[in-house]
Amino acid sequence: MTLGRHLVLIVTAALLCSFAALETRAQENRDNQPTIKPKKMPSEPAEKPPEEQPSPAATPEEGESSSVDTQINLEAHPTLPEPMKRDDRAFSHYDPHQAEKDVEVGKYYLKMKNYRAAIERFNSALENKPNDAEATLGLAQTQEKLDMPGKAYLNYQKCIEILPNGPLATQAQQGIKRVQPLVKAAGTNDKDMELAHDIDVGETYLSLNNFEAAHERFEDAMRLAPQNSLVIFRMAQSLRGLQRLDEARLYFRKYLEMQPEGRMAADAKKAVGDIDALLGKEK
Repeated sequence: MTLGRHLVLIVTAALLCSFAALETRAQENRDNQPTIKPKKMPSEPAEKPPEEQPSPAATPEEGESSSVDTQINLEAHPTLPEPMKRDDRAFSHYDPHQAEKDVEVGKYYLKMKNYRAAIERFNSALENKPNDAEATLGLAQTQEKLDMPGKAYLNYQKCIEILPNGPLATQAQQGIKRVQPLVKAAGTNDKDMELAHDIDVGETYLSLNNFEAAHERFEDAMRLAPQNSLVIFRMAQSLRGLQRLDEARLYFRKYLEMQPEGRMAADAKKAVGDIDALLGKEK
């Protein structure tokens, strides 16, 4: 029994020594490992000073409009948008505020020698505010620049009739003196100038789809020149716009009889065909 106990003690001691040796070796292995320092983490960015902070977008004061659509600042906007198309607005109401804006923009285009855009703006102003002296003068000045002395002469005269005194009348009188020799040299009489004016205004109303006003103008032109093929064609267009199709067809056919190879003959033929189809009649 004593020998057995000694054997057990010896085995136990040997096992304990083995475990101690293993632990010592493991510790040595851990201590011999190279030390790996952690990477330096990026520091938080320093907050920008107040003067470098982006400022919030400016907001309009209460009661003020942030839209620039109703403001015209020619100095701040040296390049204006493309000229307004005249058929974008029907002549259906009196709008002096819009007329004032049109005159201002028209003056800008006139100054920049964009005469076609200017003439559209001045015509638009007169559609919104008929007999406006400033718009009439601007229209006359633009027509003069476009070598339309007859029309310019009439509008200079009209400006004086609207506002016989003041600086606008003085400018109109000076304009008359400039274009009058050109009108006489062309052999244009008052009747011809009145006819040209009626056609021009009537065509403007047509482009605005204001067929009633256009028809009235072309009626005036017909009284001055009943055999003018252009007037007849435009009369047909105004009648078609008014849905007076039988009358429109007669005028389109009359134009084709006078100008079978005219520059608007194809349009007239197509218009007659369209009307015939709508009315269900033979050509």
